[in-house]
Amino acid sequence: MIILFLVILLIVLAGVAVLWASRLPGSVLINLGPETTIELKLVVAILAVLLLGAAMAVIWGALTGLLKMPSRFSKSREASRTRHANKALADGLLAAEAGDVNAARRYAHKAAKHAEDERLKLLLEARTAEISDDWSGAERAWGQLARLPGGQLAGLKGAATAATERGDVIAAETRAREALDMRADAEWPFNALFDSQVAREHWREALETLAIGEKRGTIKGDSLRRRRAVLYTALACSLPNAERRDAQKLLADAIRAAPAFPPAAYHGARHLMLDGKLKAAQGVIELGWKANPHPALAHLCRRLDPSDTPKSQIARLEALAATNPDARESRILKAEISMAERDWMNAIRVLAQLVEENPTARLCLLLEQALRGYGDEAEANRWGRMAVTASREPEWSDIDPKGTAFDYSRRDWARLVYAFGDAGNLVHPRYEAYGRELEAGRHIALPPPQRRTTPTPTPPSQPPAPIKPRAADAARSMTSPPLDYARADDDD
Repeated sequence: MIILFLVILLIVLAGVAVLWASRLPGSVLINLGPETTIELKLVVAILAVLLLGAAMAVIWGALTGLLKMPSRFSKSREASRTRHANKALADGLLAAEAGDVNAARRYAHKAAKHAEDERLKLLLEARTAEISDDWSGAERAWGQLARLPGGQLAGLKGAATAATERGDVIAAETRAREALDMRADAEWPFNALFDSQVAREHWREALETLAIGEKRGTIKGDSLRRRRAVLYTALACSLPNAERRDAQKLLADAIRAAPAFPPAAYHGARHLMLDGKLKAAQGVIELGWKANPHPALAHLCRRLDPSDTPKSQIARLEALAATNPDARESRILKAEISMAERDWMNAIRVLAQLVEENPTARLCLLLEQALRGYGDEAEANRWGRMAVTASREPEWSDIDPKGTAFDYSRRDWARLVYAFGDAGNLVHPRYEAYGRELEAGRHIALPPPQRRTTPTPTPPSQPPAPIKPRAADAARSMTSPPLDYARADDDD
């Protein structure tokens, strides 16, 4: 529309100019020889000059167009090839993502004809090889891409993935290490190398990679500290007995990295106990208990010194509970101490409160022993039956029937790097597989009924709250329907 307006405007202006020139006086004489002279009016001469200039412009444009025609044909053909190449690459990548192997190969062949960028052809070739499970071909294509400018990081990533799928873990780690040395902002080189080293149970190499990730800011915070604690502990547990001193240093580093990781405190205290450093071992147990109370720490504290008297053992356990008095495990430990001192009333009171919060099998067994020691055999038998169907405690399953805790295999340690390192979960495979664990309360020595020299104590006239029917009601609520449970609460 604008061009049409400009053309009309130009025609109008030209007409106005011609009218103006036609009124000018004078003429133009053209001398062609001694006897030939041509006289033109001024307006005609002006128009002739304009027409001559226009003709020359048209002729010049035509000649220029003829000279530029080969290059225009070349550019047009290159543009057509580019369009075909882009279409073939786009269709090929879409076919590869859709899983159409035949279509992806066909488009890859077209792209090889038309595409000039070698990187795109290699990318499509690699993706086509991947969807056809040709991991050797994919690794070869990715490796060629890694040698081209701009394709290094993507090529190394693809080559590492292909090598992993092919089963060549060493080649995959080599590719990931090359990418990590490039100091790029991508996180996959660190993750790929670290995951491979953890899967191969190379704890020391994984610690070195973790340090690189920390320097570059790839991993930080609690996840960094917890992963490091697990790796230190796993490495310490893998060392032979002759390298116990190095193991103790690693466990100390693990405790400093994450004091709330109970296996580090447990194994650290156990190494010190084997060396006869009982006071230092007690300090390590209390440090771990303060950060994260775990029944395995209390169990180790109880058998820290085989020559201990019952009084000194109880004093050590009381000191341990005092480091974190409000924690659930500390309350359980206080109940166990009361049971060891034959203070059945206090033990029942504490355990009844804990059972009302969460009636687990471990608490049911402890309450059974406390009630049996108190003399209430019927109620003790009831809680013994309740323990059969009650839920288990993940923490208690960390202790095996022999009393040893955190006996992880190398594969379990590898899993724990992520389970505890990233999520803070500490679950032993024994808990998930419903394996056997230490019987709760087995360490508490109760006198057999036939050897009692004192009569069974009778309840006082006003028994305390824990031995009211509340404990029995809690037991019945585990097997009674919801309506009966509500009626029991109303009766209270």
